[in-house]
Amino acid sequence: MPIQFSIYSSAEAVGKEVWNRLAAAASPMMEWEYFHALEASGIVSPQRGYRPCHLVACRDGQAIGLAPLYERDRALVEFGDGGLVEYLTELTGIPYSCGVVGMIPYTPVPAYEFLHDPTVAPLWADLSLLDYLDYHCASRGLLTSRLYFVTSARPQLHALLRERGYLHLQAEYSIWFNRHYADFEDYLQSLKASRRTKIRREWRAIRNQGITIRMVPGQEAPSRYFELAFRLYEKTWHKHMGGRIHPFLNERFFQLLAEEFRHRSAFAVAEQDARSIAMALFYAKEGTLYGRYWGCWEEIPFLHFATCYYRPIAYAIEQGMRMMDPGFGGEHKLLRGYETVPIHHYVKFHGARQRRVAYSILKQLQRQHAFFRDGPEGPTRREQSFPEKT
Repeated sequence: MPIQFSIYSSAEAVGKEVWNRLAAAASPMMEWEYFHALEASGIVSPQRGYRPCHLVACRDGQAIGLAPLYERDRALVEFGDGGLVEYLTELTGIPYSCGVVGMIPYTPVPAYEFLHDPTVAPLWADLSLLDYLDYHCASRGLLTSRLYFVTSARPQLHALLRERGYLHLQAEYSIWFNRHYADFEDYLQSLKASRRTKIRREWRAIRNQGITIRMVPGQEAPSRYFELAFRLYEKTWHKHMGGRIHPFLNERFFQLLAEEFRHRSAFAVAEQDARSIAMALFYAKEGTLYGRYWGCWEEIPFLHFATCYYRPIAYAIEQGMRMMDPGFGGEHKLLRGYETVPIHHYVKFHGARQRRVAYSILKQLQRQHAFFRDGPEGPTRREQSFPEKT
């Protein structure tokens, strides 16, 4: 029986049961509850430049593949291509920023993927979704399809994207890996002596001030922790961003995390004199701990490192987790045992003339920068034609 494709205007319309069945092996941020929190809170909406167009492939009436997607008329705040698409739009006047984006909005973590039923071949499901994505862009007159922070766990998907004519852009990211450490001290022994001494000194400075740091699973956390996480996120945002840009996240998003996503959440809570002075929010699933938002009421030396890195690493070792993703940015992570890994973004240009213009400019840029992992080339596989979607 042929595959049928449908486009849904929200995660709510796709449905929790269908979405999460396909996302069983994916990261927690690829699950229905997280996308629903983004959309139902209003931070991901047409008003903010995100028009959901989640693509579902069905066979025999059952969903076998899902590509969480958004139509965009701008390319700002996408984190992935460094402003490349926006630059091309401004330089040429061609609306390359009008396209379809596969990403986890406002969440720059290398975890995005196409979801699929475990009973079907992943590569076959990926190819089906990519073929229809090409058709969707052509039928809607959209000039780019952009996939950001694609997970490294699916090397066949990466090969397929390059075969399908996607430009590959690569950057770097920091991850902590559990190399079968027995405890935190065992982890410290893997570092240079000078770094071990530095971390021990920082930990001691925190303890000497009577500060304790607890890891609290989301299901054991009071709802006020989610409210506090928002207040601290807001405080941190204004500290670094000022008042020029409105915070990406809002209070309703954190409320929805408390209502629907606490089973994937965890908190590192720093306390002094029986009061919370700092907090970091994490998500966890299948042996991986994902660091997200941090904030503090008082600026105390080393408190950030202890709350966001040291205590969570100790917790990950205690829980037998394989790795800890601390979040985007921060060269200081490498001094604390984190390792550099590549992150991958992909952009495809649609429309013959528009593609030629883009590649002409990109080839010039390639000679000046090492930004492109693979040079801009045309599609190497015949693009499939589709009838009108069902």
